Amino acid sequence: MPSKYFQSALKSDTVFLQMMFSKKTNRVALAGILLAIVCSKTNPIFTKVLLAKGWTPLGMYFLTLLFATIVLALHEFMLLESGEKWGMDYGDIKGTLLTTVTGGILSPLFFLNGLRFVRASEAVLITSLLPLYIVLLAVIFLKEKINRSMVTGGLFLLAGTAVLLWKDVAHAELSIGVPLLLASSFFSALTTTFHKKYVTHRHLDSIVLVRTFISLLVITCIIAIVEPETFTMLQNPPSMWLVLGLSIIGFLLPYFLYFRALATISTLDAGLIVAAGPAIGMLMASAFLGEQITPMQMLSLGFTAFGILFINVPLTKLRIMPSRIMELGPLRR
Repeated sequence: MPSKYFQSALKSDTVFLQMMFSKKTNRVALAGILLAIVCSKTNPIFTKVLLAKGWTPLGMYFLTLLFATIVLALHEFMLLESGEKWGMDYGDIKGTLLTTVTGGILSPLFFLNGLRFVRASEAVLITSLLPLYIVLLAVIFLKEKINRSMVTGGLFLLAGTAVLLWKDVAHAELSIGVPLLLASSFFSALTTTFHKKYVTHRHLDSIVLVRTFISLLVITCIIAIVEPETFTMLQNPPSMWLVLGLSIIGFLLPYFLYFRALATISTLDAGLIVAAGPAIGMLMASAFLGEQITPMQMLSLGFTAFGILFINVPLTKLRIMPSRIMELGPLRR
């Protein structure tokens, strides 16, 4: 029976190679997906540098949302000028409000606060449980059917996390950043689930704009209540270009590149490319932050890679691809 599992993984590798060398595949779109992954993995890099320069998670996220709202609003205005139409029913509004709470507020705040206590290379691996969360939530909320490949992939992902954290757990030295990052991945998966369950509006850009704007208002209120000194710092913000880089390179570019590429390739092709994300994130943490990659991290990466290959099967009813860029939230397909 185990041989069937490894045959499934080999089949995924074969599909990947055929995808890369097939003339029918849009290689420009694949390059766009890969670039989106690279850009998204700068998120923990920018965050760690900004934290070291005195920024708080709320402060940097407030400016990120502000920049994102401006860019998305301009983009939406141009679409409306070209004849695009809005129109949201009750399900769309309900789904947008729910995903605002889970994906616009809770997930990013848990992620940014988790990075205060955990190295960027470790954060990349810890948040790799996202595909497992998506599968489990799809089974619970969307009545999807789980299969052996998904179970095997989930076990590999759990093994990767266990290998990474085993020493800290054994010595009762588990960082508080670990549960924060696990919660971030969970709420990101919940965002995808709620979007698929409630939102039928096909114009995703308008949904994301509304979600970003409401998130900005909520974060503004939170800062006014718990961290009012942040507004004083924002009058003369340090390292403004780094915050701008986090907003554009870490959030907006991956969003536009990823969804534009999906117009010409399948979610299966995109999911296989996204599987390279953990390795890319670890290499970037080592190159830009000088973090040393340990043997246990490499072993964890191996388990994680196998886990993503096994679990990366499109769910049948709504064609949800478990492997995706966490920061982007829901997919059209």
